[in-house]
Amino acid sequence: MAHDVFISYSSVDKPTADAVCGHLEQAGVRCWIAPRDALGGAHWAASIVEAIRGCRVMVVVFSSHADRSRQVMQEVERAVHNGLVVLPFRIEDVRPTAGMELFLSAPHWLDALTPPLEAHIDVLVATVRRLLGETVVEAPPSPVVRRPFVEVSPHTFDRRPGLLGRIRSFFDPPDG
Repeated sequence: MAHDVFISYSSVDKPTADAVCGHLEQAGVRCWIAPRDALGGAHWAASIVEAIRGCRVMVVVFSSHADRSRQVMQEVERAVHNGLVVLPFRIEDVRPTAGMELFLSAPHWLDALTPPLEAHIDVLVATVRRLLGETVVEAPPSPVVRRPFVEVSPHTFDRRPGLLGRIRSFFDPPDG
């Protein structure tokens, strides 16, 4: 097996697909991406089919363009037919049309809808490495902005009327 991951994308989304490929390869994941890895002089469709058969995971850079792409649809169909893990990486807030939904309704999707894209690609890389059976020690950076923890005194609710105050007083030991 010459590669681990096949990257499927619409030509409009090539910059994102190239970024995904670069990050995966930097992490040691072997990728096949067209047209870079298509052998010159070979039959284009046969090259695609052989590449899909030779990988373990397909990453689909999913957008409205990919959803309408006959080429992406055929690649996803071949991946599903060959029993590959298909990992949709959604870069636009669009739902798949009926034809694509048939193939992409079961797998869990990774969304990359908020900037920065690199944070989402880092999560994708960690996910792919796990799918390939690698032990991933470092935690992927979270694309979610976390709010600081605010510590609340246990006595905050003691004087508060309502259910919380009654619950708190029920569990407190009696004074005296």
